[in-house]
Amino acid sequence: MNLKENTEIKAILDRLKKGMIDYISDDTAYTEQDVDICMNILYEYLDGIATSKTKEDGMTFVKHAVLQLNELNGKCEDELIETDQREDICEIITIAGNLLGYNDRGDDITQEWREW
Repeated sequence: MNLKENTEIKAILDRLKKGMIDYISDDTAYTEQDVDICMNILYEYLDGIATSKTKEDGMTFVKHAVLQLNELNGKCEDELIETDQREDICEIITIAGNLLGYNDRGDDITQEWREW
């Protein structure tokens, strides 16, 4: 299953990237390169979880992605992932898990590790 091509996930990814780039100014603590890194973390998550065979296996991909996003956001002085971005990222992660039957849509499967 190619989760990156899922219509709903793809629309959220596009909105997320556009919102992050549109917010960049001279005073912003992150760059377009940081946005690209964030998107690559999410793409790797989607590719990885799509290969998982069990919920436990899938959750290792969730944890890995969230920890990487924590580190990236910290590097960006906690400015990269604000409320709107957090909601989009959580939605992407949750939808992917739901499509694989690992969680309900209303579950926040990032909360255990998420600092943003």
